[in-house]
Amino acid sequence: MQTNPLSKKILSYDDVRKAKLGNSQEKLVDVREYDDSILARYDKQDMRVYTGDAIFVRDSLAKKLAVINAVLGKTGCKLKVVYGYRHPEIQEAYFTKRKQEILADQPALSGEALEKYTHNFVAVPDVAGHVTGGAIDVTIVDSTSRELDMGTAIANYSDPEKIKTFAQGIDKQQRDNRKLLHDLMVAQGFAPFYGEWWHFSYGDREWAAFYGKKSALYGAIEIKL
Repeated sequence: MQTNPLSKKILSYDDVRKAKLGNSQEKLVDVREYDDSILARYDKQDMRVYTGDAIFVRDSLAKKLAVINAVLGKTGCKLKVVYGYRHPEIQEAYFTKRKQEILADQPALSGEALEKYTHNFVAVPDVAGHVTGGAIDVTIVDSTSRELDMGTAIANYSDPEKIKTFAQGIDKQQRDNRKLLHDLMVAQGFAPFYGEWWHFSYGDREWAAFYGKKSALYGAIEIKL
């Protein structure tokens, strides 16, 4: 059954792994390739050893983001991307670290249950979108480059409930800002991850699962130093 794109379901690891890996050879490009007014600033330093200051995504994503940014430009706003492609080794390290943190807090979790729960915060490496160049962490900034109030900062996991796209406990302006980002991204074919308001993907296994497709477009890429 095809997933309803309007559904608020947070896709689980089991949902995502049903989609087959893709094998497209589409190139990675700078996220600003088609619109250099997009802000692209890493919120973490880990990828700089591989890509310097540039944030990379698949070519199709860069084109779609340029379209979205043009729409936002009419209102004086623009996109700010803080993460795109992630090296598989970094994804593995993130997942392991988060799993250890969860285990310390919830020692009763173990094995597959622990892996699946951790996926809600950091994707299990074999289904992760960032390693394919098909996922981004993104928000909107105003004409002064100040981020619109989304209720939380990107990747602030101090309140796991509040980071969900349709979280309770955020005010109307914050809901409206999240909806603006969500609707613009979905209109260009991105799949939202409803467990994190800032995470969207195109062409990865989560995108395939969200839209009821049997296979992703992209697989993991390993940039060599």
